[in-house]
Amino acid sequence: MIQIDPKQIERAEILLKDIPNGASKAIVNALNRSVEGARTDAVKKVRERYIIKAKDVRDTIQIKKATYDDLTAIVKASGSPVALSKFKITPSSPPKTRRKKPIIARVTRGGGGPIPGAFVAKMESGHVGVFERVGKARLPIKQLYGPSVPQMLGHESVTEYVEEQAREKVEKRLEHEINRLLKGVGK
Repeated sequence: MIQIDPKQIERAEILLKDIPNGASKAIVNALNRSVEGARTDAVKKVRERYIIKAKDVRDTIQIKKATYDDLTAIVKASGSPVALSKFKITPSSPPKTRRKKPIIARVTRGGGGPIPGAFVAKMESGHVGVFERVGKARLPIKQLYGPSVPQMLGHESVTEYVEEQAREKVEKRLEHEINRLLKGVGK
């Protein structure tokens, strides 16, 4: 959740008192621009730590924009664990012949390693995943997963960075929006 300092709100109300809904317009615009930036920062910071495509992160992040009635903007991620095949795996596709070496998976940069007994397979649906057998028989098999996007975003370094950047962005954006509205009045 991105919030604005009450002192900044008071300042906006004083400076924009002659403009109908001026303070509300400036606050809503500042929050909505900042929340978009927060999503971008979240994707960027997750990708610095985890080996995952930006699209796979961005698709799980929802934004609730501020309105004149509700001056709060929220960046929220939801989702279940991400298939291990969405991270860096070697080999990335099913081999033509039986593989002697174990599958190597890397979820975080500088981390990862072999997964004994795992294999890469393509399902009838076309989905390529990393699987392992549940028992001694060929079937059933289960797919292997990495962390969910909310877990990745919950990492301390990611959360702190995104919150800090969001606070800075909303302060700068509010100043920009106040100046923009004030300049519009003079014309």
